[in-house]
Amino acid sequence: MRKVIIDCDTGIDDALALLLALRSPDLNVLGITCVNGNVTLDKVVINTLKVVDHSGKPAPVYAGVSAPLLPEKSENAPHIHGTDGLGDLSFPEPKSHVERENAIAFIIRILMDSDLPMDWISLGPLTNIALAIREEPKIISKVRLLTMMAGAVDFGNTRPMSEFNVFADPEAAKIVFDSDLPKMMVPLDPLWHGGQINRTEIEQIETAADKPWCDMAAKLIKQTIEMAEGSRRKYSMGEGAVAPPDLLTVAIAINPSIGQFENYQVFVETTGEYTRGMTVIDRRWNRNYSENTNRNQMAVCLSADQKKYSELILRTLLS
Repeated sequence: MRKVIIDCDTGIDDALALLLALRSPDLNVLGITCVNGNVTLDKVVINTLKVVDHSGKPAPVYAGVSAPLLPEKSENAPHIHGTDGLGDLSFPEPKSHVERENAIAFIIRILMDSDLPMDWISLGPLTNIALAIREEPKIISKVRLLTMMAGAVDFGNTRPMSEFNVFADPEAAKIVFDSDLPKMMVPLDPLWHGGQINRTEIEQIETAADKPWCDMAAKLIKQTIEMAEGSRRKYSMGEGAVAPPDLLTVAIAINPSIGQFENYQVFVETTGEYTRGMTVIDRRWNRNYSENTNRNQMAVCLSADQKKYSELILRTLLS
């Protein structure tokens, strides 16, 4: 099992992703760190504890940063995830409790104490990660790979050019993207190119509702489908299909062969009037000959193998 830490802003898609990670026989989740994002930090922490309870797999949860690096720019997304962040579905209050240690301190401690480089998965704004590498740059050498649900190649979902996780704290994203961390970026684009689960697969999860993690997943998926009704997602993905971006990100972290990648330099725009939070992908033919070739270099997922993806989800959740 690969040791991993997960950073998240638990809304609906984060919850599905955490269930997959916690139930995976391939990952040993050493800790889950919470950050302000889809909803405020206090709600993120509660939601994460609820997911851990439903997963049947204990994992420590740590509270991190409650605002982006520029607090006046803070923006949440209750209109997407519900006022509580989990679709207002009234899941039971958590039985587990948040750890006393701060998320940044935990990240630095667990990485510095590790004998071998560890995996790191980011499902929310990159504030915790940026502050951790700023406080202790030595942790960079302790990371095997940072897999990020971040950015977009051709479009945005929060602003025309910006994906939410990057837009929510572009200054933090820039620190992370500009760092020497080995990075894999899962943007919005593959969601429309194989990164969805279809009605038949969803029905199999629903029939396993006797398992608490499947019951939670089925309810969250149903809520996602209802919210997607009338949007263009319905027509591009198929009736009843869903494509939670964080779920795909964790699946790819478990099995990278699910994704099809290209190596690009990726930059974060922080000052543009219309492009704040945009991930600028350098796809020029001569990009390999530019100065500082390794700067901002990362594997960018462009599409996904839907069959492999759905098989991994069903095998993990139904076993």
